[in-house]
Amino acid sequence: MAVEIDSEEILLARRLKNSLLEAIVRSTRDGIVVVDASGDDLRVLFVNSAFEAMTGYSTEELQEHGLGTLQGDGRDQGPVKEMAESIRRGESCEVLVQNYRKDGTKFWNQLRLVPVEEKGQLAWWIGIARDVGEIRKLEDRLKSRREQLKEARSLAPDDRLTGLRSRIFFDELLKREWSVCKREERSITLFLFDMDFFASYNETFGRKAGDSCLRLAGQAVRAAFRRGSDVVARYEGQRFACMGSGMEQGPALEFAERICARVRELSLPHPHSPGGRFVTVGCGVVTRVPGGGDTLEGLIEDCVAALARAKMVGGNQASE
Repeated sequence: MAVEIDSEEILLARRLKNSLLEAIVRSTRDGIVVVDASGDDLRVLFVNSAFEAMTGYSTEELQEHGLGTLQGDGRDQGPVKEMAESIRRGESCEVLVQNYRKDGTKFWNQLRLVPVEEKGQLAWWIGIARDVGEIRKLEDRLKSRREQLKEARSLAPDDRLTGLRSRIFFDELLKREWSVCKREERSITLFLFDMDFFASYNETFGRKAGDSCLRLAGQAVRAAFRRGSDVVARYEGQRFACMGSGMEQGPALEFAERICARVRELSLPHPHSPGGRFVTVGCGVVTRVPGGGDTLEGLIEDCVAALARAKMVGGNQASE
């Protein structure tokens, strides 16, 4: 049997429902704004207290000046254009837009726009806004700390993978040694070792095995340099750099040849190496007594060229 409901009860239920919705909207921590969609001016009809607190503008001020005042001179930013296009199409959207409070301070606003219809016609736009400035600041701080950590690691004296000296540390010592040798008219020798056909080694065995191979080869090179003034570093990628002073070119070249042989004697399998069955290195060697027209950059360039000559004939040897 149908139950008849009094019209007063219907009105009371509607008032209760409206009061409940109004209480929810007014008490939520997110900013809520309701805009008239019937005209092109998008007139503000309502903003809750959270939106007022977020922007510093009162409801009356936003009704007078419009929501565009929040963007200040930034109305040509991409998210604003995206909102305009969504409004034109009558579709919801969510953007991260840069806004300005009444006092001029900038803040990042995550805004979701939702169209609401009445009797089949678009009647209102409801905006749900959240100040994500603190989240952005936290992300920026975390990014800054990551960059600082990366810089600190790059400035560390040792390479994390091989345990050899780092490139930055080596470059600084090389500059100092160059100056000392120039002042005292002593020779300085630069060695530059490079793993032969290392890309195919990684393709065959994988990156983890490649890292292990680098460590073993690097330790073999370092073990050959026993003087306290000798420095061995991971120069870059698969290259190792070493420097020594007081050497002559001939003995230095022979010494580098012995180191190449020592790496090969590790007998690390490299089945796809065109140069043989085992891992090998090539080496460029340059010895110089710095004179008036000599530069450290020239020494490095000559050593790179010598390494290229060693690699050109298949590696597993030293070249000057």
